[in-house]
Amino acid sequence: MPEFDQPLWLLALLLALLPWWRHGQQRVDWADLRALPPDRLSRAVDGALRASASLALAAAAFSLAGVHRQAAPVERSGTGAHIVVLLDRSASMADGFAGSRRQADEESKGEAAARLLDAFVSQRLRDLFGVVFFSTAPMRVLGLSGDHDAVRAAIASSAAPGIGLTNISAGLTMALESFRDQPRSGSRVLLLVSDGAASIDARAQVTIRRLFQEHQAQLYWIYLRTPNGNSPTRLPTPDAGADVAPEYYLDRFFSDLGSPYRLYEADNPRALAHAIEDVSRLQNQPLRYLQPQPRRELARGFDALALACVLLLLAARLLEQPRWRR
Repeated sequence: MPEFDQPLWLLALLLALLPWWRHGQQRVDWADLRALPPDRLSRAVDGALRASASLALAAAAFSLAGVHRQAAPVERSGTGAHIVVLLDRSASMADGFAGSRRQADEESKGEAAARLLDAFVSQRLRDLFGVVFFSTAPMRVLGLSGDHDAVRAAIASSAAPGIGLTNISAGLTMALESFRDQPRSGSRVLLLVSDGAASIDARAQVTIRRLFQEHQAQLYWIYLRTPNGNSPTRLPTPDAGADVAPEYYLDRFFSDLGSPYRLYEADNPRALAHAIEDVSRLQNQPLRYLQPQPRRELARGFDALALACVLLLLAARLLEQPRWRR
């Protein structure tokens, strides 16, 4: 069915009745025409001109209302996955891999992640991508989409320095909700890229575990670690709690989700590139998805119709006779 951007303009359709009330043609006075036979041709011309005026007004109303038709999505098939990229935007992502002090020509962890993820997206033409940022609070940048230009633009924006802390719990929840109401076809991947971790309270753990099971998603965690930083696989000292070694306890929680999980540790851009390449190799399964199609604009057709009717009326106006010819 047709849709409208500015439906209030449809009220102007009432003006289409105006030509049937007042014809706008020039009258020529004559004593009496009752003696003449009915002129069916003149009546037909009069009706056609009135109809043309009504049609011009109606077409103009539809054009101003922004009439269009939304194209139905087309089902595509191929190999790939539904991938939600969950990017850490905390302040520490602006640091280099070597530590908080980075050289002027050195890439920050955020810049390296954005550059390599851009190449990752450009190589996977059949995948649907979503992008979620998180720091102190999460932000859904883009839902699952096949518009790779928009996906790459969203990822490129993550290279700017971020602010805040690492609230990974809220970020995971928002990222998993991106799979809701999506067709269950192909792999569902949550790609977490962060340089830190945080403890997740018991209530949030239950929610995250339920969402992983509900959406049948698998998790890849690319942990950007400084060379001397803590490792998620390194057992902390017995007196260290979740706040002291959050990476270790977060890795244990991910391992116990009941969903496929893989950890990658990257302490330099080369290791990060290797991790992303490995994810790309692993996720190539049969995939079906609905690709949105651009809407069909109908306003131009109504503009052409209105113009044709106006030109017809103008021609008729030029052919009018101001008085009877003898």
